[in-house]
Amino acid sequence: PTSSGDDETPPARAHDTRGDSMTHSPTKRVPTKLKCVDYPLVPTFYVDAAPSDDDLRAFIRTLEEFPQFRSRAVPANGRSAKTLKSLRWALDDADDAMSRVTRVEVASAREMREVMDRETLRPFDVNAPLWDCVVVTMKAGATWDEDDARFPAPPAVMLRVSHAIGDGISLVEVLKKVTTSLNGGELKMLDFQRRAPAAHASVLAAIWSVLTFLFLCVYGTLKALLTAAGPYDTYSTFKGVKAPYAFTGKRQIVVCPPVSMEDLKAVKSASGCTVNDVVISALAGAIQKYHIKMGDKQGDRKPFIRAACPYAFPGRAQAVLTNSWTFVSLTLPMGVMSVADRLKKAHKVCNTMKRSPEPYVTRALNEIVNIAGPNVQRQIVCDYMTRHSMVFTNVPGPTEPILLFGKRVRDIVFACANIINQVSVLSYAGHLRLTLVVDSDVTPDAEYIGQMFSEEIA
Repeated sequence: PTSSGDDETPPARAHDTRGDSMTHSPTKRVPTKLKCVDYPLVPTFYVDAAPSDDDLRAFIRTLEEFPQFRSRAVPANGRSAKTLKSLRWALDDADDAMSRVTRVEVASAREMREVMDRETLRPFDVNAPLWDCVVVTMKAGATWDEDDARFPAPPAVMLRVSHAIGDGISLVEVLKKVTTSLNGGELKMLDFQRRAPAAHASVLAAIWSVLTFLFLCVYGTLKALLTAAGPYDTYSTFKGVKAPYAFTGKRQIVVCPPVSMEDLKAVKSASGCTVNDVVISALAGAIQKYHIKMGDKQGDRKPFIRAACPYAFPGRAQAVLTNSWTFVSLTLPMGVMSVADRLKKAHKVCNTMKRSPEPYVTRALNEIVNIAGPNVQRQIVCDYMTRHSMVFTNVPGPTEPILLFGKRVRDIVFACANIINQVSVLSYAGHLRLTLVVDSDVTPDAEYIGQMFSEEIA
């Protein structure tokens, strides 16, 4: 699906080789001239011991209970064979899933980073199901040469999944299926339910709430309509590139130090904000300090920096893989200010975003644009995304340690490349980890952002 896709991707029928329809190409979300690939979603699971082939076969059997993991994406009709406007899932009973399992040995953190960078960009075989995995182990006699807490050591399993199979929330359903808690029970996850609006204290408060909602409706609609044709974010060391855009073919995964969830919750409780507000504030402060560190003139200014944030629509079916999401645009609270002031601004911006109908307007626009054809759609997706400085995702993971392949998972690192910077946050078992995927030639020394992110919260 396109990066602004909001369509459900239904499972293939169990015994029907015709499959089910799926709109949009899994390999061409932006114009072909940009030379992008189908950027996979790549969670890396650091386990106590590398899985055996038998462990992997058992894992694959469970994984393939979701039909998309044993199906190919094929053109839905003769016209789509050329345009790739509409695809369908077709069951591939002859597929040998173990052929998509690769084992790699590394001797250092540098080699591990090289593997992660490569696998984040390696294209899928479009003639097979759109997933694979890489098992990484240490070479015999090698010693890990970095702090394991900062950058975890193998063994690790990288599960590469096309976004065509499902969105981030759907992949949480996959995680629930293939893992258990340490005692063999269901894993514990944070609730994805959004908070209900608070009751109004008076009639005047109710009237003000209605007026505010009407304003947000107008504001959200204009944002959804005009962002793709509006101004670009401020050019800076972080944004790194100007229009016209093209994929450089190079991306670096920057794994940042973990942050204690207890520290985040302490800031949340003291400020009356949400954990997400704290994360957005800390990220904005870290980028501001990064500009100062790099000698960027934006270091003492207030640059216009936005994140395109995936918004998952509520009300989805359980245990079914979907792509029911779209993008919303979030302006970060930039400029030189205190941590407290930045957090207040982040809280206000995030509250506005949550109350805005922008995602629903965008979903309606997606349906209209889809009628215009894939070329128009890809161009609009490109215009929307490249006006932002980053794509930002924040996914709550298991709250306690889990078992995968029958092995304890020590840590999870999530990464996904994009045509612009990608910043991802994933929580797991009491800590939260920030991961950046950037072109190091245009956004150098991005590790500093991770260091400052931790300092903003401490």
